[in-house]
Amino acid sequence: MLMRWIKLIVCSTFAILPTYSVHALCIYKGQMYAKTTLLQEFHDARWVVRVKVVAADNHWSDEDESWTLYHLQVITAFKGKPQPRIELFTYRNSGGFYLDKGMNADLGGEYLLFLDPVSNQEKVSSAARNATEVNYACGQSKAWNEVSSADQEHLADLSQGK
Repeated sequence: MLMRWIKLIVCSTFAILPTYSVHALCIYKGQMYAKTTLLQEFHDARWVVRVKVVAADNHWSDEDESWTLYHLQVITAFKGKPQPRIELFTYRNSGGFYLDKGMNADLGGEYLLFLDPVSNQEKVSSAARNATEVNYACGQSKAWNEVSSADQEHLADLSQGK
């Protein structure tokens, strides 16, 4: 009888799963799944940059946190004065922001990123202590080819203080 209930629960769970899409766990200023604007995130981020993915170091673990450190070349700095090469740190979890194509880093891919220094420096790997992180995984950071021409113009205006 117990096995029958277990089978029923498992089958019901798998029947329901396809109806839900997978989303990152996103919290912006205390609000889950907030809809942000380009202007909001521009003002909130320390750096706003167009970058190219040069390399990535993955740390996969069953015992502690899995994470990736992306090595990026800055193409354009819309806000702030980042170094020509910067690192982006992200945990491999539901709140992560990935610069991947399929299962591998999107080497050569270009992205618009709204960045801040890594929070909780003492908790991350020593390799990531001077890295950046995306300010909001469900926000305005995205592949450059997804940035509209209107948003590109808006970024240019914001970078000139307009």
